Amino acid sequence: MKINFRHVKTLCTLLFTAISLYSPYTYAVTNVGTSGAQFLKIGPGARVDSLGGAFGAVADDVTAIYWNPAGLSQLSQTTISGTHTVWLADTRYNFLAFATPVEKIGTLGASVTFLSVPDMEITTLAKPDGTGLWFSAWDAAVSLAYSRQLYEKESGVKLSFGINAKFIQQQIHRESAKGMAVDVGTLYHTGWNSLRIGMCFSNFGPEMRFGGPDLQAGAEEAGDQRTADYRPFPDTTNPTRKVELDTVEFPLPSNFRLGLAYDLIDDTNNLLTVAIDGNHPTDNSERLHFGLEYWYKKTASVRGGYKLRLGPESAKDEEGITLGFGINTNVSSYALSLDYAFANFGHLQQAHRVSLGMRF
Repeated sequence: MKINFRHVKTLCTLLFTAISLYSPYTYAVTNVGTSGAQFLKIGPGARVDSLGGAFGAVADDVTAIYWNPAGLSQLSQTTISGTHTVWLADTRYNFLAFATPVEKIGTLGASVTFLSVPDMEITTLAKPDGTGLWFSAWDAAVSLAYSRQLYEKESGVKLSFGINAKFIQQQIHRESAKGMAVDVGTLYHTGWNSLRIGMCFSNFGPEMRFGGPDLQAGAEEAGDQRTADYRPFPDTTNPTRKVELDTVEFPLPSNFRLGLAYDLIDDTNNLLTVAIDGNHPTDNSERLHFGLEYWYKKTASVRGGYKLRLGPESAKDEEGITLGFGINTNVSSYALSLDYAFANFGHLQQAHRVSLGMRF
């Protein structure tokens, strides 16, 4: 088992060249907190989370439907995967994805994302300790994806394209906001050893707005009620009008992701992959995500990652080290996978994820 340090040096040069595209010196104006539908920024998959979210150029399992839909073209079998996350502040995040390759067409996929919070008691100014009434809140997204390999050369050069369209809904008590968004990604196998480059534009769509019956301020009736044969001019009788509070539209948390991945070791028993993603979100400062994954006989793996925020807000970042492991096994004609991830959020404590997958 040998590591080619010349390749490592070359890879590092490429990685830091990519990093330089993300300038950390343009923070005179901050966009933090300017977008809604924040649940769309929670990435699925325990495997990916343990890699620190560095998956844009790896994208070789069904969670690529979120990270880079172009990666779905790498799947050779029908795949199902589900992720359950014990998220922050007692919230629960669940993700279910399905993808299947179709000959001469491409790879089709679908996913469902659901984030829920515990029920909360309604309070008012008159009853700040609670009214005895309760409300719930949840977020959901349903998506359909398509990916296809555009071409492949004998040198190992491959280019894939993917698109993911999603319907989004947020619900708070009786108020809701609905919207649509699109993810577009590419995955390029350079043909230079195992170097891959992935790019993805995520959550591009129109702004959303909350509405619902609790935003209505009642009815207003103006004018003087008269008999049917009384017709003043001009007419002073106005119909009943409902007054509804006008909520502000909010943009979606769009993001541009650029990723690089390289296999430092790849032999019969061992596979060691290093990955890095640079993220440029519209509502926050840039981030770098680093990941390292080691597989033994493609059966057991250990993983580690690190999330780094750039700019002056980096000292306040609660995210950092992530760890995890994975196990693959075969049962009859099915290939099963189990992945676990741990992420430390500092003062916000920890998050634990478990993912189960099946290929057939």
